[in-house]
Amino acid sequence: MSPSRETDFAPADKIYNFAKENGILVRGHTLMWHGSYPWGIFEQLTADEIMHNTLEHFGQVAERYPDCYCWDVVNEAIDDKHGGYLRETVFKEKLGEDYLFEIYGLARKYFPGKLLCCNDYNEFNPQKRDSILKLVNALKERGLVDVIGCQCHLHAMMTDRDYDNMRRGFEMYAETGLRIHVTELDVNAIDWKNPDAVPEGDLEKRVTEAYGRIFGIFRELKGAIENVTLWGVSDRHSWLNHFKNAEKRKNLPLLFDSEYNPKEALLRVIDF
Repeated sequence: MSPSRETDFAPADKIYNFAKENGILVRGHTLMWHGSYPWGIFEQLTADEIMHNTLEHFGQVAERYPDCYCWDVVNEAIDDKHGGYLRETVFKEKLGEDYLFEIYGLARKYFPGKLLCCNDYNEFNPQKRDSILKLVNALKERGLVDVIGCQCHLHAMMTDRDYDNMRRGFEMYAETGLRIHVTELDVNAIDWKNPDAVPEGDLEKRVTEAYGRIFGIFRELKGAIENVTLWGVSDRHSWLNHFKNAEKRKNLPLLFDSEYNPKEALLRVIDF
């Protein structure tokens, strides 16, 4: 069966073509992610079969979307556990401890002249930050990475210490000499530690104030942060409203409400 019959490119084509027609730069997200493969399928494959799949995928994507200027290569490769380093995934299990060097090397081959990004979340947690730095510095030594992707899935309950860790994280990433992209910004107003609880108070105000502080830091570090991508446009379609008992509460994480009206948070973002 030909690749065109196996792969539905239509949604990505629509976005890609719209961007090209309107002079908008496109970042590619993501070439590999452990969470995007069918559960139980890849576990049955050999290392050779996984690599064959990877090479076929890279080739198809490179041919179809040649104008993406940057690619998130292996998404969320760092472990969240204290004392951990690389996340335990089927790729690491089957391809070995050094699989990231091999995959980023292939990305250099298949996407010549494009920026390669190492993208992850919880990136301002000091322990995980240090693991991310360990990885990107190892990739940098081999000429395999250009960008550190900070997802910035942030929350409206951040403390002064959290904002200080955020600022320090950006500063330490900038010290590597690599570019920094904010890749998936949104502001969660729900307490992850108690997702079943119905939140109280003015969530809109919390989110608005958080955006103000976040973009205040972005502006302070504008010499280091190259761009900012919001993880969605409208609250109607945010992943946060389809996650962790979302039917019990409404999240307000983006700059436009569920009817696509601009919110006060947008004014905080564009207030220079």
